[in-house]
Amino acid sequence: MKKRNPYLGTILIIGIVLLFQVKYVRELIDPIREYFPVLWIALIIWSIYGRIKYRNGKNVDQLRIPTNNDDYNKAVPFIFGIILSVGGILALKYFESEKIMWSLLLLTGILLLILGFLFVPSGIIEIKNNELSFENGARKQTIGIEKLNNIELKSSDIILTEKNEKKHYLNHMNLNESDYQKISEFINEKLNHKIEIKTYGNTVYN
Repeated sequence: MKKRNPYLGTILIIGIVLLFQVKYVRELIDPIREYFPVLWIALIIWSIYGRIKYRNGKNVDQLRIPTNNDDYNKAVPFIFGIILSVGGILALKYFESEKIMWSLLLLTGILLLILGFLFVPSGIIEIKNNELSFENGARKQTIGIEKLNNIELKSSDIILTEKNEKKHYLNHMNLNESDYQKISEFINEKLNHKIEIKTYGNTVYN
């Protein structure tokens, strides 16, 4: 079973910010500082590509499912996209210097808006290398298919039970009956042996 520290992302961001406050580090990265926006843009483009690929049915080993964080994840790209787009336009209009930087700022805002319009749920079910993974943000549960006995689907939880009765929980989901059906169909199509899937007292066998 693979586990992730739910605070790892926050710790890394804080660590990087603090690291950049060190004079030696600032001097070291100064020559490449102007390339950071390009890297950020590349990451956004990669996210856009991933979402388009999923929405077009190209990522056949993955199913996206709703979580409690989805409203937040929907809003953030639009908020920052609008701020950066408007800020970039105003900066290009009123400031004569740093035109490249302001242009990159505007481009970043536009790409974030595109990312927002291509929203997909943040929960992930993936079957790869004979392993079944359920992921919600920094929380991830991965188990070998041969060890899995059953799966229980609830509105806010997914529970994986091994054959030795050990249970693994993925919380903060936002599932409904339609999602139960999608999950059951996805697993039924991908696995080659029977796994019990429980939903609100009902049982579906793969």
